[in-house]
Amino acid sequence: MNTYLLNIYSIRLLNDEINKITSGKENIVNINYDESNIDNVLDECAYFSLLNEEKIVIVKNFKINASSKVLEKYLDNPNPNTKLILVVDSLDKRSSIYKKIKDKGTVIEIAELKANELANKVNNYAKSIGVSVDYSSVNKLIEYNLNNYDLILNEIDKISIITNKITSDIVESYSAKLNGEDTFGLCDAITSKNYKNTSELVEKFIIEKMEVVPLVALLAGQYRIIYATKELNESNESIAAKLNIHPYRVKLAKDKAYLYSKDELKNIILNLCDLDKNLKSLNVNQYTLLKEFLIKLVNI
Repeated sequence: MNTYLLNIYSIRLLNDEINKITSGKENIVNINYDESNIDNVLDECAYFSLLNEEKIVIVKNFKINASSKVLEKYLDNPNPNTKLILVVDSLDKRSSIYKKIKDKGTVIEIAELKANELANKVNNYAKSIGVSVDYSSVNKLIEYNLNNYDLILNEIDKISIITNKITSDIVESYSAKLNGEDTFGLCDAITSKNYKNTSELVEKFIIEKMEVVPLVALLAGQYRIIYATKELNESNESIAAKLNIHPYRVKLAKDKAYLYSKDELKNIILNLCDLDKNLKSLNVNQYTLLKEFLIKLVNI
């Protein structure tokens, strides 16, 4: 069965796995499940090309729930010319869809990397783009980017424009250094709807010239966990097992989930996607964009 179920915490690692599956293929259809439905997915999968070429259907933000249960019938008799890639934020290993794909298809699950795994991945990536990074530089990049794999690779990409030999001094000079305590404090204030503290912390954030992109990544991760606790409505241990996180993080997210409706959380996550895109594509002051996002947040 040419069906894949992917649950990967890192966008970079997710794209790596998708690229392995789609390598050399051109007939690729991308579907955002938040803007589509199971009928559209099944229609794409069932369609046979006139040239009998292989099609790949990638479904981002797929949800394994009651509405997606009709997928089971397709999985019993899938189109042999279609590869179906389902990307999920969480895995329900008790679901029949998961069990069918696990039995006859492929499940790829990558949780947060351990320290040694993270260092190895960073080294391998640097080598793949022709950049040398010494031991102390790797550790400094990990420390400065709060163990976030995607942010570390972004920094390597940025520095590689200047030099292909990254040393500790180069990292010190050119890499953004995130203040973990302040960043997490601001993230907590925002997600707790503590707008008085948020205002004060944002001003401090700006004065210290901290980077907005890592904050957006942190916020997105927190809001996804909050949404998952509201959607799953299960025990802390059960949710933690599905999300591959500590149960205490689930407890904190559950406490905040009462402050939001599901629609509010969906809108916030979409606004964070827009903010991330604008930060990387528009020639606009990053702090102006952050303040605009916070104004929208208050009015949601």
